[in-house]
Amino acid sequence: MTEIERIKNNTNGELPKGEYSFLIVQDIPNPKHELEIFKQTMLAFLENKELDEEDPKWEKLLPKQLVAFTNQLEEEDYHKDDLISHIPNMIRRLREIREWEWYSSTMLENDEGFEVIYTGKLNVTAQPLLHHQGIPHASIFVEKNGELYATKALTDVLTYKKFDPVTMKLTKK
Repeated sequence: MTEIERIKNNTNGELPKGEYSFLIVQDIPNPKHELEIFKQTMLAFLENKELDEEDPKWEKLLPKQLVAFTNQLEEEDYHKDDLISHIPNMIRRLREIREWEWYSSTMLENDEGFEVIYTGKLNVTAQPLLHHQGIPHASIFVEKNGELYATKALTDVLTYKKFDPVTMKLTKK
């Protein structure tokens, strides 16, 4: 089964052989929707990985929620929140740090969040992508070898701005 097929079909927490980690997102509204947006982002990258990172087509290929969040950021936000970047930089990081492979995903108990099971270093690129969906730093974790790690970043843009995924508007609090 290819990685693209696993993103689409492995949705019951299937585990790979060997070492693996969990990317955990919890305590968010509408986690099923957020997992679907994350999957769409990863599929867009994998299906178009040869496309130049500066190509404006990325704004049409990536989920609208991620693009809308990113395009509303102001220059000051990039200096405060070290998990955010411009779309070309996100694509470049996905390409340069391609030491990961998506294996499976599943919803957490009580649908309070979701987890992605992966091998390698997906967390390095995934945490910023999830944040660009409007998910706060405090909701993104990595579990590796039984240890739970919180996102390490300075200020979260979502502490002074609010993102509404329905209207796709980012406003000051």
